[in-house]
Amino acid sequence: MGLHEHALRRQVVNEMHLRRFARLDPPALAIQTVRLLDDEQWEKEWSVISDLRGAELDRTARHMETGWKDAVRIAWERHSEAITTTLTFATENKNPEWNLPLTGPSAEALTWMEELPGSVIRATQIVVVTSDSAAAELIERAAFHPAHLVSCVVDDAIRIWSDFRIHAEGYGRLVVATNGASVDEVSRCIQRVQELGNYRNLALLGLPTARHGWSVLDEIERSLDETGRALRGSSRTDDSLLASLSSLTARLLTLASETDSRLSATAAYAEIVAERLTDLVVSRLPGFQSLSDFTGRRFNPAVRTCRDFQTRLAQVSLRAAQFTALLRARVETHIENQNASLLASMDRSVRMQLRLQHLVEGLSAVAVGYYALGLIGYPLKAAEKAFPPFLRYCPGGLGSAGCGDRIFLNRLRTSPSRRRRLGQVDT
Repeated sequence: MGLHEHALRRQVVNEMHLRRFARLDPPALAIQTVRLLDDEQWEKEWSVISDLRGAELDRTARHMETGWKDAVRIAWERHSEAITTTLTFATENKNPEWNLPLTGPSAEALTWMEELPGSVIRATQIVVVTSDSAAAELIERAAFHPAHLVSCVVDDAIRIWSDFRIHAEGYGRLVVATNGASVDEVSRCIQRVQELGNYRNLALLGLPTARHGWSVLDEIERSLDETGRALRGSSRTDDSLLASLSSLTARLLTLASETDSRLSATAAYAEIVAERLTDLVVSRLPGFQSLSDFTGRRFNPAVRTCRDFQTRLAQVSLRAAQFTALLRARVETHIENQNASLLASMDRSVRMQLRLQHLVEGLSAVAVGYYALGLIGYPLKAAEKAFPPFLRYCPGGLGSAGCGDRIFLNRLRTSPSRRRRLGQVDT
């Protein structure tokens, strides 16, 4: 009965066996390149590698090794962002040369590697010899720059030499003396040294991005400071300030989107560089700078520059958000004050309308009273001949008093103070 395997079991197990460096029995030569590819170049890459293997390569494959011919081998490995390609050559020459091979299978393999798609971010010639004495003449011919020469002992026995510069043929140069270390130990050491250099270059891709972003951030911060000073004063309208803050915030978001991916990769690569440097167990030699010295002198400050840019970008973005929140609070306060003033004005208008209504009602009552008196006067005039004259005025006076009392009582009954006492008036 077979195992019911998880779909990713073999992939995760194989992941632990990737990134093996080829065995190099000294004297030996190796050439490695690190390339960056865009989406279009990936299609060509798959096609070239499949043609080399003679079969279609699985698009999920991350590692491939194959022989070219006549003791020339090729190792291909896909990383998250880059591709490393390594050629290894077995040689019987105890005094290897730095000149690149021009004829034979070695030259054919080198030409094939140099014509691969993508942009090369690092290329290195590696020469492995048995001892320090065997490396002396090779180091002299390498034309290392004395001021940049790095030499140290790693893993307790293996010694390396390099100036980590690009030489005339376009490659860097690394000399490794095994000094009695086993082939496996040498291969692991070279792998760590190469990974340190490869990830160092990939990490430093973020430095130009940070430097350019730093100048852009300087400009944005100056504009933000001007807007902040205007926010304290009254020289600019709130609409103008809001437009400025919105524009600055949009620029900050654009800058973050343009730089975050690259600088996050720089931080991740820097951690790998630190790990590889620790794994190598570097021992200093008098008169030479070590890998630790070389890395700490320029690489660490560059990584800090990238990290500080991200920190500053976050701080400026936070300040812009705080200014925007402050302006929003001020605008909302103004709106609330305007609403309160409008409500107070509406309340005064309602009160004035109520008073006018009461006045009109009072005048209407007076007019009705006079009209009623006029109507009463007509029958009294008709009775003038039948009654004494005083009888005509006496009832009129009584009517006037009666109407006046009626008007007064009605006005009193409808007055705001009486209605307020009775709980009938809305203020």
